[in-house]
Amino acid sequence: MRNILKSVLIALSFIFLTTTISQADSGKVTATDKFARHDFPYRSNYVEVFGSNMHFVDTGGDGSTIVMIHGQPAWSYLWSNVIPHLENNHRVIALDLIGFDKFDRPDIQYLATDHAKYLQGFMDALELEEITLVIHDWSSILGFNFAAKNAERVKAIAFLEALVRTGPVEAPYGPVKIKLSGAQEFSFAQFAKILAQIKTPGVGEKMTLEDNFFIEQLVMPSFAELLTEDEKNAYREPFSEGKNRLPMLQFPRDVPVDGKTPAYTVEMVDNYSQYLFDVSAYGTN
Repeated sequence: MRNILKSVLIALSFIFLTTTISQADSGKVTATDKFARHDFPYRSNYVEVFGSNMHFVDTGGDGSTIVMIHGQPAWSYLWSNVIPHLENNHRVIALDLIGFDKFDRPDIQYLATDHAKYLQGFMDALELEEITLVIHDWSSILGFNFAAKNAERVKAIAFLEALVRTGPVEAPYGPVKIKLSGAQEFSFAQFAKILAQIKTPGVGEKMTLEDNFFIEQLVMPSFAELLTEDEKNAYREPFSEGKNRLPMLQFPRDVPVDGKTPAYTVEMVDNYSQYLFDVSAYGTN
């Protein structure tokens, strides 16, 4: 009897193992009992995308699906005070772009095209449809790009601090101002100067990988009086080491300030700009 029981247990273990492997090959989702953070009380989940685990929180529920995607420099914690206002009527998913969570950082270049590939993989692995996208900053490029390529899966888009094409600025509005991270405001020329520094080999590495420019010189001063020290640390956590800041270095290098380079970002903007024009002009995807 003992030998029979042992054989059954071995067989069950083998079945479980093969099932797990099979699921992993097709985008295995792992739910945990651990909160994303003590002040971000939603369970951490992971889905395997191209061999790496992408972190996300998911409120569940039967309501329509809202997918929230953070910008630079942040992670899904950015939405911690927004999700509670939505979760009663919607299923809310907030994901971490690849390389922006606390764990998996694959050995890739983190180009805009890499992020687009992993975002598509994430959406496909979770089989998300009828999506309302909430996108911010760099995730606007990625989110609009996803929508343009998957128009039948996106029913609405909410965006802020986004890269969209607009007509020329007319009086009385004056020169274009760019607001980054709370209270700091830049003219376009100042913004372009910062990007030029980051795009410069060696200079950008020091600013981002060594000095943690985006967190310590943009985010923290802007929100000095709005965030507690613990909340500030929440934004620092995924980028505590220089090697973890590579995605933050690449994003600004992928901004097409001159409208021509890098070509892959320009192509994204061209494609989704046409998509947005068609939607606004004809009211349909």
